[in-house]
Parts: sequence; C-alpha cells; structure tokens
Amino acid sequence: MKIKEFYIYVMYLVVIITSMLFIVKDYYIIGSLLILGNLVPGYAMANSLMGNNEN
Repeated sequence: MKIKEFYIYVMYLVVIITSMLFIVKDYYIIGSLLILGNLVPGYAMANSLMGNNEN
C-alpha cells in the first residue's frame, strides 16, 4: 500500500514540476495541457488505487 501512495505522489510531483518549467519558459498552453491532461484523470486513478476496491 505504501508503494502505491509513494508512486502516486511522485507522479503528481513530476507533472507539477514539468508543467512549471514549461510555464516559466512561456509555454503556457503546454503547461496547462500537462496539468489538465494528467492531474484530472490521475485523480480518478489515485482514488481507485487507494480505495477499498483494490484488485
């Protein structure tokens, strides 16, 4: 269980850092697409992995 939580936190951290790097370099569209494209579906995945309905 702890490995899954660590994996999810690392994934979120990598997406946020790379998005911020694109935003700092004035690539706002790519940065926003990274956030929307990974964090929104990733939230549903995190809920399913951390919930009681694991397989």
